[in-house]
Amino acid sequence: MVAATTLLAFAFAAPAASADGTDPAAVVPVSGTSALPQGCGLPEGDGYVLNPNTEVQPMVARDPKRPWRLVTVYQQDRWNRYGGNGTGTAVSDDYGATWRRSANQPAFSRCDGGTAANGGDYDVTTDHWVTMTPSGAAVAASFSLSRTGEVTAILVSRSGDGGDHWGAPVTLQRDDDARFFNDRPAITADPYHPGTVYAVWDRVDTQPSGAWVQPVYMAKSTDDGRTWTTKKVYDFPANSGVIGTELVPMADGTLLIGMHHETDTAAATQVIRSTDGGATWSAPTLNVAAPMAVGTRIPDPDDSGDPVRNATLPLLAARPGSKVVNAVWPSQDADGTFHVAYARSADNGKTWSAPVRVDKTPTGSAAVPAIAVSPGGTVAITYYDFRNNTSAATLPTDFWAVTCADDCTKPASWRERHIEGPFNARTVPATSSGRMLGDYTGLVSTGSSFVAVYGVATGQAANPVDIHSATFYN
Repeated sequence: MVAATTLLAFAFAAPAASADGTDPAAVVPVSGTSALPQGCGLPEGDGYVLNPNTEVQPMVARDPKRPWRLVTVYQQDRWNRYGGNGTGTAVSDDYGATWRRSANQPAFSRCDGGTAANGGDYDVTTDHWVTMTPSGAAVAASFSLSRTGEVTAILVSRSGDGGDHWGAPVTLQRDDDARFFNDRPAITADPYHPGTVYAVWDRVDTQPSGAWVQPVYMAKSTDDGRTWTTKKVYDFPANSGVIGTELVPMADGTLLIGMHHETDTAAATQVIRSTDGGATWSAPTLNVAAPMAVGTRIPDPDDSGDPVRNATLPLLAARPGSKVVNAVWPSQDADGTFHVAYARSADNGKTWSAPVRVDKTPTGSAAVPAIAVSPGGTVAITYYDFRNNTSAATLPTDFWAVTCADDCTKPASWRERHIEGPFNARTVPATSSGRMLGDYTGLVSTGSSFVAVYGVATGQAANPVDIHSATFYN
């Protein structure tokens, strides 16, 4: 069964039964129009184009203290280049059935209320991530920067009341030298060690010789996200590095980082391990060839020259209290189409099953996979695809989920259901690397169900892209 809501809980009539036989989604807008001050942010010009009333790339987290509470964070008013003018945050107190905007948003940019005094004096913000600690606090991360990218920073903001009110940001790393470029943070509360929270990201170093390196940085908090220490934890040879880092704690204390590794000529999905709290890290235990993230795009099924942005970033989901961890990432076939690859480890990330394709897309690409796992071990993966595309004038796009309860290393074990769509992806924000559905979407288990939080095109010129939420069952 599928039930979909928007974060602001406007209601629409439920559609007829889906062609695949699953229950239809009852869709309501999540985000509506922008809550940012009108006219905030830099003016358009010099190739910079603003997409007002667009919300993209959400992440969602569940409160372990109050399991009915969910928090989502996303980009608000996306630019065609780096990031958006500000941040959107919303809270649900009924397992995702309805949502409300937070009383304020983290001050990750000037449009969010950021100033030099409170640490949020940035032109734009992007790559938001959120986690919830065992105490019920929400902690959000942001990549905040100048519009040109010459100043970059990784910030975190804490909400002691679970996402309703957000405190002033804390700077984990800031660089004013264009040689360095901080990028794509992820933040994770350790469910087994209350008070411990980790943030990881990559930091590009373009050296005077022209060589580059992109190591992993980690910040750690032991006081529930209030104060932090930062250090580089994993380095690479010249002309190589990673993006899309995500840290996952395991029940025995092992820490895993999933990441997308690239050189000038090749790319791979990798997982590294630490058994000493992040002081040292193993060589990759999962190391699978993957498509390049830089310069590649998801093929346009109409060959119109208006492709979809590639989001070649791996994600991990560990079954609570176990040694089992699941990995998902985009793979690429010889014909250039993208699909959803999956692998599983049953020994805390030491060894991995052979990758298998789990999307059910009959033709073309499946894009932007996300993953979550229930306490009982059911795995859910969501993705977009273009199977209903019929015209070069538009790009009909649907949002899907596959679930597996057992024997998930076999493609036949995965059951697909339709979540929402089709909608026209040619109306989502254009970027220099294609139309932006997002580099990730949010997905979380609520025990007996999963809640997905994702972006859709509305077909409304004044409010072209919203965040929606959908609940589906194991």
